[in-house]
Amino acid sequence: MPRLLAPALAVPALASPAFAADPPAAAPDAPERLLPPSTQPYVRWDGITAHNDAYKKSLWGGVMAGPTGDNVRALIAKGPKLLGATVLADPLLEGKSPTELKANLTDFKSAEKLIELIADKGVILAAEVREPAPTLKGISGAVGGLIGGKMPGPEALMPDAQLVVIVPDVGAKADVLFGSLRLLMRKGENKIEPFEAGGRKGVQFVAPKDGGPPFSLHSAWWVEGKHFVFYVGTRKPAAVIEEMQANAAKGGLTGHPLFQRCIKTGGFESVTRGFVNTGAVVNLAKNLAGPFVPGLKERLDGTGLGGLKAVVFSSGFEGKESRAVYEFDVPGERKGITKALKNAPLGLADLPPMPPDVSRFSALRLDPAATYDAGLNLIELLTMNQDFGVEEGAGKKNAAAVIKARKEYLMRETDKFLGISVTEDLLPHLGDKVVVFQSPTEGLQVFGTVVCVSVKDAAKVRTAADRVQRALEAIANSPIKVRKKTLMGVEYREFYARGFGIITPTYAVVGDWLVVAGHPQAVQGVILRSKGEIEKWKPDDATAKRLARMPADGCGLQYCNPKSTVGNLCTIGPLFLSAFGLRDFGGSETDFDPTDVGLVPNAHELNRHLFPNLTVTRDDGKTIRVEVNESVSLPLEVVGLEPFAFAITLGLRF
Repeated sequence: MPRLLAPALAVPALASPAFAADPPAAAPDAPERLLPPSTQPYVRWDGITAHNDAYKKSLWGGVMAGPTGDNVRALIAKGPKLLGATVLADPLLEGKSPTELKANLTDFKSAEKLIELIADKGVILAAEVREPAPTLKGISGAVGGLIGGKMPGPEALMPDAQLVVIVPDVGAKADVLFGSLRLLMRKGENKIEPFEAGGRKGVQFVAPKDGGPPFSLHSAWWVEGKHFVFYVGTRKPAAVIEEMQANAAKGGLTGHPLFQRCIKTGGFESVTRGFVNTGAVVNLAKNLAGPFVPGLKERLDGTGLGGLKAVVFSSGFEGKESRAVYEFDVPGERKGITKALKNAPLGLADLPPMPPDVSRFSALRLDPAATYDAGLNLIELLTMNQDFGVEEGAGKKNAAAVIKARKEYLMRETDKFLGISVTEDLLPHLGDKVVVFQSPTEGLQVFGTVVCVSVKDAAKVRTAADRVQRALEAIANSPIKVRKKTLMGVEYREFYARGFGIITPTYAVVGDWLVVAGHPQAVQGVILRSKGEIEKWKPDDATAKRLARMPADGCGLQYCNPKSTVGNLCTIGPLFLSAFGLRDFGGSETDFDPTDVGLVPNAHELNRHLFPNLTVTRDDGKTIRVEVNESVSLPLEVVGLEPFAFAITLGLRF
């Protein structure tokens, strides 16, 4: 699993010393005072200036001080220039008036300063969805319409929703934001106009009369005290301004327990923090959609989402390391995926023998039966609109009975497909450790992924695995040839079929592990390492010292060396940019303006700053806490994103 999003309703057993400290008092003009206490997701990034010393001491200080930093700055500088080519040149060619051309130039100069301003001041994002609040006028209108044979419009059922973006403490620099938004709206040919409400002057977007959404949608921006506010939502700006003034007088979001927690989570210098009030979001979904989606409440509870009450997170720096803490609050009865995690320590000695150059691995303690049940719940939820043919008989009872009947159907079909009883022939004989790893010398990124599951009874697991050949034949949609081989006294099986394409599924039971891979070489490697024939992975001294400082009671451990991915991306990068620059080029050679491939950094220069990313997952029964110590994390870190980048490059070229 890549970096897990983790939540946190603070739990003393997991708390660091920093958790015991009182949160800093909110300043009288704190921008969070403008936000309602009922805010559901809230995120604040402080920007670079407020933590400049921490940035310089971190890995990013070294990166940005070198050639890679020069490339990044050059790339950022190109953005406004590319925008200016269309913003300034196109209106001139279209014969726009000198006044409009001058306005474009003024706003373009503001847009050039936008990134610098955001990096200096930071940004806050907050959102909320509220249940429809019927008014006496609305009710009487709806009743009158029904009497007259007219159905209520969509606005009668629409909840109130809002998204607020705040750039704190901009003061006189607010013109940069106003100018940038004017330029954006003008470029999109959107109509805007000034407005005044509650003593505030601002600008609002004018929605088109035709072709717009079937409900009222408003967007506006203004300055509230020292803070720039951008709003989009279903209420009129005047109502939002009035509410913000009322919020500020009462403290707004600053008194909310989740806000109080997120500002003291972590124990390191926090740069980004926030929370998601998932309990409120799930309850809203149940209340709004529940009447129209039978069984929604039971399904959300069954997957575990119903029991997730909050997510609180914080990220920042501690020396060279980037740090992050995510906490998921699940204080009640565990169901679904939240029940699958098993609270038992997992350390290096619990891992299978992995290659010495392993690039990434994820290890978790999982209860096999609970994990299987969670998977059934998820499939049942995703196929809730599909009729399995068992619903009618159970439908006479209640939604829970229907869901139970559908899950039993899925279990029967799974057993029939695999040719075994999963709950009797397999799950009782599996252990609680699941490890997924990759090694660049034993498989090409995602194609070299190896899955290891610990076993309690190797003989029975081997028997169950041997019986799934029929299932593989169904997947391949063609005959399968099975080759049984033995290496160092360990039997493993390779499955060949045209339907498998370029992979050759292979499995073996090696000691206490069921090992499954897409090619035989990876399984052979596990066998050879288990016999001591070839070297196996162990952390280098620096990584071992970092692991020793991390909690030892974790039930999950993740390791990723970003050097492999960064090196591959720096190799693919020039191909991607070249393909992108050539795409749809049909002009003369004098019009050819190639993409600057030289902006892709040298992999060795960039990699000298990097070190492995380490993540520990902990669970005390109330809160699942994920602690991250890393150099840099990348999207799809758990599988490696290089194959996807390469596929996009091929798509651009051909």
